Amino acid sequence: MNLETPVEYFYGDTLRWSFGFENPNKAAVLFACALPLIWWCWMAAWNIKNLWLRGVALLAAAATFLVASYCLCMTFSRGGLVAAGAGLLYLIGREWLGSKERPRAWGRWLPNGLLLMALIGTVAWTGLGNRSAQVASGDASVGNRFELWGGALQMAVENPLGSGAGKSGEQYMQWYQAMDRKEGYRTMVNSYLTFLVERGWILSIAVLFGFSVFWVWTKSMEGERFVTALRASILVFLIAGIFSTTMEAWQLWIFPIICGVMLLGMTAWKRRQLELGSVITGGVCLLGLCAIMAAAGAWKMVNDPLRREFGMINGERTVVALGPKTESPAVLGCVVDQMVLGGQYSKLLRELALESAVKILLGDSAASADRVMWVGGAVHLCGAYHPKHLTLLAPEKIDEKEMAVFLANRIPIQLILPEIDEDARVTFWDDVADGQHAPDFQKTTLGGVGNRIDWAWDQVVDLFGRHTLQRVRAE
Repeated sequence: MNLETPVEYFYGDTLRWSFGFENPNKAAVLFACALPLIWWCWMAAWNIKNLWLRGVALLAAAATFLVASYCLCMTFSRGGLVAAGAGLLYLIGREWLGSKERPRAWGRWLPNGLLLMALIGTVAWTGLGNRSAQVASGDASVGNRFELWGGALQMAVENPLGSGAGKSGEQYMQWYQAMDRKEGYRTMVNSYLTFLVERGWILSIAVLFGFSVFWVWTKSMEGERFVTALRASILVFLIAGIFSTTMEAWQLWIFPIICGVMLLGMTAWKRRQLELGSVITGGVCLLGLCAIMAAAGAWKMVNDPLRREFGMINGERTVVALGPKTESPAVLGCVVDQMVLGGQYSKLLRELALESAVKILLGDSAASADRVMWVGGAVHLCGAYHPKHLTLLAPEKIDEKEMAVFLANRIPIQLILPEIDEDARVTFWDDVADGQHAPDFQKTTLGGVGNRIDWAWDQVVDLFGRHTLQRVRAE
């Protein structure tokens, strides 16, 4: 039995139509991609010689166009609307300016204009126009996107090999999101930046270059109305991917794949030649765009007070070290337990690094630090290691063999315990620290919290002041 309830999106009190997708923005792409093709059907119907058949075809095309427009508007997707508008503008503009099949009768443009006015009226009537106008008044969803995209560019510069599929949103929230922000992200809310952050620069540039070759080659067919409609539909798909992570849904690739295969087939059938000069021009423009993106990410990185180093932890490419951009910071190793620090543990570590001027090592390199902090259940993973300064933060209970490892360290262990004993771990460690092994421990209690130490993180930061860690390193 599936107990999961699908998420419903609203604009005000109006339910946004999602048509079975988990997000209405993805449903909008299908209708937006269909509009240029439906418009081509509408224009092609004017060339039918039989008057009655022409009337039926025009009526069917107009009705289909209006239904698709209404469905698009009911998704309340501003990105879908912008993409659809750009595709129709490209299609109609190409037809007016340079199509070989440019209509001769000016009277034909009157019903065309009425159909477009009906589309505009639908946008206004459903309320999508009002939602789109909110951008100018400081819509938070738009502002959050720009902040997220800036973080994505910095992520791409600092981790050029990529974080791995499905990891971009999590990595951003952990290591780059402002500490006072709570918005949750699964992706970069942009198909291109999501691919760049997750797959890295090399694969991203290769994919973009391959598409640019396809676009330049099929452009040689430009001028024929059907070809323009196919390219317009693909263009809609590409533009929609800017405003949301739509390209991850395979269903949305139906229109661009069909249009792309038809374009390739028609281009090959007519033996069109690939213009090398156009390919070189496209490649130069692509590299210029990548250079601008890299420069923006580098600017964000330079103005970030933290420095991050990336590596592998448990088969995942992520941050393995972070610290302030100061001279010779003290070093603290940290082995994390999210049951104690919470899901946003990296924000806590960033705060600790800045407030205490300490470089934090994670993963396998943590044990090489001046002081190592074992959190919660991580205390079971310590094993045998050379004597060094240790901190146990809300550690779980351990057995006699594990205890012998700590006692063999022969350096007093800093023990930080919560005030509220949720699972008897506080009682266990109180008995240890107050008993015969008292000389081996320096116990501190965090007031007002149980095992979720993130609620008392300010107290933990105070215990790791600059002077404490620098004294440890000096010893």
